[in-house]
Amino acid sequence: MTNQVKDMLDVLDALEKAKCLEQEAQQFYRKAVDRTASAKGKEVFRSLIKDEIMHERLIQRQIDVHSAEGKWRALPDAQGAACDLSQEIFPQGREGLEKAVKADADDAEALLTGLEFESDSYDLYRRDAQTATDPAVREMFEFLASQERLHFDLLMSNYEALVSLGSWAD
Repeated sequence: MTNQVKDMLDVLDALEKAKCLEQEAQQFYRKAVDRTASAKGKEVFRSLIKDEIMHERLIQRQIDVHSAEGKWRALPDAQGAACDLSQEIFPQGREGLEKAVKADADDAEALLTGLEFESDSYDLYRRDAQTATDPAVREMFEFLASQERLHFDLLMSNYEALVSLGSWAD
């Protein structure tokens, strides 16, 4: 097997894993919408569902383009602000956050689980962007990493508000 074929198979495998992560996040956020009593919480989780659907479609388009054309293509909606891929976004781990939980346990638990999803996705996309040899693939993974970072920040601000103020962030 040539290096080029191995690289292509590695990228396709990474894209399939990424698609699964996006689908799992969608399922989780749908359940979170049903579980939370907070209107603000429902709004946050619904927003994340829409974003994760968009990410899944973006990943599938890249898979489809490669299947049809045999090459990677830069996708216009995968372009965005650069993301600092050298940083982890969840360094203290779940245990550190759980110690502070004094708010609604169901909502706080949903936020913690969401933070884990976003952190796992960010780490996957960050690794894949750093190892991608094709510029279009690297750009797509960098875009996805930046999106997951935004999701993480949104969830973290709501988690911090819930724990310290007892309500979701405005």
